[in-house]
Amino acid sequence: MNKQMGYWKGFGSCLILLAMIVGLGVTAGAASKRSIEVEDGVSLSINGADFTPRDVNGREVPVFRYNGTVYAPVRAVCEAAGMDVEYVSSTGTVELTTADRVAWENPDYISGDEAKAIALKNAGVAESDAVFLKVKLDWDDGRPGYDVEFYSGNVEYDYEIHAVTGAILENDRDMENFRIPTAAAASSGSTSQDLIGTERAKEIALAQAPSGTWVKECKLDWDDGQAVYELEMRNGRMEYECEIGAASGTILKWESDYD
Repeated sequence: MNKQMGYWKGFGSCLILLAMIVGLGVTAGAASKRSIEVEDGVSLSINGADFTPRDVNGREVPVFRYNGTVYAPVRAVCEAAGMDVEYVSSTGTVELTTADRVAWENPDYISGDEAKAIALKNAGVAESDAVFLKVKLDWDDGRPGYDVEFYSGNVEYDYEIHAVTGAILENDRDMENFRIPTAAAASSGSTSQDLIGTERAKEIALAQAPSGTWVKECKLDWDDGQAVYELEMRNGRMEYECEIGAASGTILKWESDYD
């Protein structure tokens, strides 16, 4: 069986996957045949990208709506979303396993602590001198890897480490005008760089969002050597993430996701 792992944050709009992804195991009912009328023309997207489900032979599998529910092939969609899919014929059960569980149960994967140790050794930094911002298992360019991000002193380190071999795939360090943000700077909205402040950052972000959006979190952080405000906003079941230059007020990143 071909296994494909990945980490996708959302499934696009109007996808209810056969009502089967509620649990990790779904037992098939007794086989029966009947004729039904369905609505065709339903398309799928994953993280905003069009997705065409196909069977193991590469043939396109139709997606349709019946009785208010959208039906899609469980294997194609789940594998695209990073889940492991297996059909156990002896019990008539479709077994679904999330990507993080697959990684956790896979003895070939290194742990997050091991990924941290590899990054620290390469950087020549003692763990006691490092402040970790992120250690996350992800899937990039068809390979599983840990994104490791930390800072020490006035240097910010970014690593991508292969989750199986432990090889360093990418690494970057930035110390140009890098300064660790403080709580006082974040709350007052002012540093030696004359930052725009959290309230102004909220105004800029909300001006780009639909009416009724509210700010869940706004914090001062550092990214690629510059101070930025990272905002998380909500509007009903829509979630927005925004990154604004703390000195320029320019929107550097904007993402939306249906929760």
